[in-house]
Amino acid sequence: MAEFSKSSRDQLTTCDSQLQELFYAVVKEYDCTVIEGHRSYQRQTALFAAGDSRVRAGKHNEYPSAAVDVAPYVDGGIPWPSKPIAQDVYGVSEYVKRVAQFYHFAGFVEAKAKVMSIRIRWGGDWDRDHYFSDQSFDDLVHFELI
Repeated sequence: MAEFSKSSRDQLTTCDSQLQELFYAVVKEYDCTVIEGHRSYQRQTALFAAGDSRVRAGKHNEYPSAAVDVAPYVDGGIPWPSKPIAQDVYGVSEYVKRVAQFYHFAGFVEAKAKVMSIRIRWGGDWDRDHYFSDQSFDDLVHFELI
């Protein structure tokens, strides 16, 4: 059974109690790491200016935060997708496999949230229609209360 690092626990304590409850339940079955909970307006402004966020202020800026960035933790780290390189015997690139890990994780989180009656939205399916090609901005680590 996995458990959060001190850094993950510290970030998660800045979040709404429902998000804390959800991700403490998730980590028992799916190893993950909390990247960021509450975010200052200064940091949000910098992320917006850099194009890494589409909003000037959002749910990360509330206190406690109504949003959290959490990633799957695999083989000692976050499987960040990088440019496609080698392919396996079936022609599937490491890039595709790494992206798939985030979608798999999000599906697990969404199912766990549903069982726990916690309403969330994931940054890979903003409109919650389970159709991913209609997204104009993917934030695969972002989960927020709705």
